Amino acid sequence: MPSRSKKVDPRLLGSWKSDRRKTFQHFKPKANCPPSSFRKLKAMFGKLVITWRRNTYVTNLDGFRRTYRYEVIATDSSSVVIRYYDEFSPQGSLRQINFSGDYYCMAASGGSLCEYFRRIPNEE
Repeated sequence: MPSRSKKVDPRLLGSWKSDRRKTFQHFKPKANCPPSSFRKLKAMFGKLVITWRRNTYVTNLDGFRRTYRYEVIATDSSSVVIRYYDEFSPQGSLRQINFSGDYYCMAASGGSLCEYFRRIPNEE
C-alpha cells in the first residue's frame, strides 16, 4: 500500500511575487492586438503575491487575501505538479510549476502566457 504521507516540495515554500518584466520579456501579442489592450493586459501583472505553505497557499492581490489547499502530485529536477482546489475547481485541477533559479513560471489562464514569480522575503 502506498504511503499516505503528504509530499512537500521545499523549492515552493515561501513567498513569491509576480514579475511583470520577466513575464512579458519574450511574449509577443497577436498582430491585431491594439496597443491599449496590451497595456491593460500588462497592468494586471506584477501585483500578485503567493505564499506557499506545506499544504495551503495564500494569494494576496492588493490586500485581498485568499487561502487554498493544494497537494504535490509529482516532482522532477526542474518542476513540480500540484493539484489545487479553488472556487473554480472544487474537485481539483492540475498545474505544473517550472523553476529557474529564484523564479518559477506557470501558465496563466488560457496557456498562451507563462507568468513568472520571483522569490521574496516572507511578509508574514
